Amino acid sequence: MSFVKRFFIFLLAGLLFASLACSAQPASPSIATEPASADAAQPLPTFTPAPSPMPGGLYVDAGQSLGQISPVFFGSNWGPWLGVPPTMLEVIPSLGIKIVRFPGGRWGDENTPTKTQIEMLMAFCEQWGAEPFINVRLVASTPAEAAEMVRYINIEKGYGVRYWGIGNEPDLFPTQIVMHLPDYTAEKFAADWRFFAQAMKSVDPSIQLIGPEVSQFIANPTAEYGQTYSDWLVAFLKTNADLVDIVSVHRYPFPQSMMSGAPLKEQLRANAAEWDILLPSLHTIVREHTGKDLPVAITEFNSSWVENAGGEATIDSHFHGIWFADVIGRMINQDTFMLQQFAVTGKFGMMGRSEVHSTGLVYQMFTRFGTERIYASSDQQYISVYAAQRPDGALTIMVINLNSEPKTVNLKLDNFNGGQAEVWKLDLDYRAEQDTAVQLASINTLSLAPESVTLYILPGR
Repeated sequence: MSFVKRFFIFLLAGLLFASLACSAQPASPSIATEPASADAAQPLPTFTPAPSPMPGGLYVDAGQSLGQISPVFFGSNWGPWLGVPPTMLEVIPSLGIKIVRFPGGRWGDENTPTKTQIEMLMAFCEQWGAEPFINVRLVASTPAEAAEMVRYINIEKGYGVRYWGIGNEPDLFPTQIVMHLPDYTAEKFAADWRFFAQAMKSVDPSIQLIGPEVSQFIANPTAEYGQTYSDWLVAFLKTNADLVDIVSVHRYPFPQSMMSGAPLKEQLRANAAEWDILLPSLHTIVREHTGKDLPVAITEFNSSWVENAGGEATIDSHFHGIWFADVIGRMINQDTFMLQQFAVTGKFGMMGRSEVHSTGLVYQMFTRFGTERIYASSDQQYISVYAAQRPDGALTIMVINLNSEPKTVNLKLDNFNGGQAEVWKLDLDYRAEQDTAVQLASINTLSLAPESVTLYILPGR
């Protein structure tokens, strides 16, 4: 059946899912039975500016390449429980999503996707320009059923899905009422995962396996408040170092306790720095327990595991997007293979029923970013700079101001000719829109709007 025919069939199905999603229990990463967040005792990281050859400003050295950005870095979560508003179908491709984790959240451990739902995923991925990443069901399933899913999708249908996960947030199985597995342990999960992985690989040895998908990973995993998460991760790695291809965790920094609500601006602003601690810690644990530098992925990510809206720093707010952009830059700098934001649509989504939230606008801004990381540094409080080179030779410089006041900063640019730069902005006046071009030289003074992302694009030499 042609894509066009499939698309209109699945559009009708999508309308049905959209109506059901309003009343369905969300497949959120954590539920009410989860104990108070382990972050409750953890102070937020202190901002530590990077040294800069340009005191009082920003520095970009176009002569220092830091390697390629993963071609599947920009991802999100989507599943049958999430409706896709018909008004936004044509907007989603503009987000630049490269990989879609399906079915997203705990829905996949409570349900087995049908063939129709699989076909809908494939149709959406084709339309969005993304590839699928499928999590098979672990609870109330068997290795044979997981292998059959691989056989049907990759052998019978010939879809060639590369990336596969097994289960979702297993460390929560003992506390989730729906799962009802109070005696489930990290060692039991590691053994179960191995049986599933071997069965799936026997059907298609080319697939890449992702795990363990633990519900959280803390910046200091050896401290008491992070030990549970790291214990599950270490037990998994010790058992499955020879089978796992990409090591994955989830991260939702807020709320910091069951009694606290949506974060405030100052909390999000301070949180951005944790990623420069968290990701190196994750890489270190992987290296210690596998003997390899395996790729790492954050396969569920948002500011909060609790739905929130209408506040100064809630998921739908402008400031949330500015924080999100800074975290993306830090993830790229720390060599993260995949980021799956949670989720494309829904109350955690990059878009509502009729508009793109600031998180989605950030993805649109990054579609103009390059594919090769370039060295950049800042010595400014809550001002970050990230740089990349595009295949066409253009240099892109993204400057993020997390402050609530306008700022003026210096920018020193080495090993790249100056010239007229395109300017794209996400701030209180511009929604990922182009502004007037500016001239950039080796030394520059930049005026930054409050709570803003500004992207400069200099043409190739």
